[in-house]
Amino acid sequence: MELLRDPDADLVAACRDPGADGFEAAFEQLFARYRDRVYAIAFRVVGNGVDALDVVQESFALLFRKLHAFRGGSLFSTWLFRIVVNCSIDHRRRRDGTGRIHAMPLPSETDGDPVDDAPSPEDRASTTEVGDQVQEAIARLSPKLRAILALRYLEDMSYDELAATLGLSLGTVKSRLARAHLALEAVVRAQFPHLEIDLAARRSAGDAG
Repeated sequence: MELLRDPDADLVAACRDPGADGFEAAFEQLFARYRDRVYAIAFRVVGNGVDALDVVQESFALLFRKLHAFRGGSLFSTWLFRIVVNCSIDHRRRRDGTGRIHAMPLPSETDGDPVDDAPSPEDRASTTEVGDQVQEAIARLSPKLRAILALRYLEDMSYDELAATLGLSLGTVKSRLARAHLALEAVVRAQFPHLEIDLAARRSAGDAG
C-alpha cells in the first residue's frame, strides 16, 4: 500500500536551510500550524499555562536547531510531538522535583470571545471547576503518564501512533496507558470522588486502538 505523503513535507523542506529564501515564512507557517497543539500537550504535562508557554518556546527552539537532521522516517508531526513530550517532561522535572500542583483552567475554557448562546455564568463556573479538578487529578501523575494520556485523548492517537511518537514498543504503550488509567482512576476516587470520569469505558474502547 502506498504511504500517504507527509502534509508538512514542503514546509519542512523549506525550513532545512535557515539562509534560504522563504525560510522565515515557512517556519512561521509551521509554528502557526502546530503552536496550539504543542501548547495543549505541554499544558497537560507541566500543569499550568506559564510553564506550558515556556515549553512551547523550548520545543520550537529545539526544532529550529534540529530540523536539518529530520530525515522523514516518520511524519513531521510525530517527530515534533516527541520533542514536545520530552521538553515537557524535562521542564517539569527541572521545575518541580517535589510534585507541586498548579491547577488552571484548560486552554479551551479561557480562550475566545463569548457568543450569544454561551453558557450562563453559573454553568461556566461549574464547568471551569470540574476542568480544574480533572487537571489537578492528572497533575498528580508522573510526567510520563500525563504525556501518554495527553497524546491519547488530546491528539486522539492510536496505539501505533503513540508508539512512533514516544519511541516505545506497542506492548509498552499498552502497559503504560493501562497504568495511566489506573493511576488517574485511583487519584479521582481518592481525591475527587464526585467527578464522573468513565475510565473503565475508555480502557475498553482503547483496547481496539
